[in-house]
Amino acid sequence: MVNVLAVCVLSLVYLRTCRKSQLIDLEKEGYRPSFMDDFQPDIIISDWYAPRWDCGSEYEICVELLNHKKKPIKKFSPDTVVFQQWNDQKWNQMTHVFKNYGPGVRYIRFIHGGNDTQFWAGWYGIRVTNSSIEIFPSVDR
Repeated sequence: MVNVLAVCVLSLVYLRTCRKSQLIDLEKEGYRPSFMDDFQPDIIISDWYAPRWDCGSEYEICVELLNHKKKPIKKFSPDTVVFQQWNDQKWNQMTHVFKNYGPGVRYIRFIHGGNDTQFWAGWYGIRVTNSSIEIFPSVDR
């Protein structure tokens, strides 16, 4: 069974770095601590992003698996994606699968965003949409 826990809507970034953050409480979403500890199901993150064609921009994402004290157990934080002005880029998908992360995961922190590298007045930065976190029990357990 696939459970989508977080969905973020389209946002455009204005003049400076802008980040959106969501903290997901796995127990409130129906995932018991014993299930998370014993089965350690795959946690799949996905995020779609795109620049405007006429304005340079940057995209960043950081997803952390946190313990009961909200301290990181595992982290996914790839390098910043940079788009030059006058690019022909379409929508891109960023994905990552957390596997074998160990016991203790109780929360997931999802942060993404970016900025406009031209510093134009208005809404010209990176666009993000259709963000998701899915939890899949592993087939081989």
